[in-house]
Amino acid sequence: MSSAERVSPPAPGVTGAGGSEDRKVPPVADMARIIGLSIPEACMPDVVANTALLHGYADLLAGFALPDDCEPAYEYQP
Repeated sequence: MSSAERVSPPAPGVTGAGGSEDRKVPPVADMARIIGLSIPEACMPDVVANTALLHGYADLLAGFALPDDCEPAYEYQP
């Protein structure tokens, strides 16, 4: 099990490294080649799983509608 699988919940629709139920996993090898990044073959399953996880989180954020009358957060205090 990768460290990402231990720490993070699965992305919506993702069944595991390299697999998904409702959408296609992005072509990680092609994206890496375009930006000149070499990913060792042994790391590819975890990279694909993390990419799918991040896409799931991005979909969640993109689906969250903010009303136009929300006040901006000027200062962050944890």
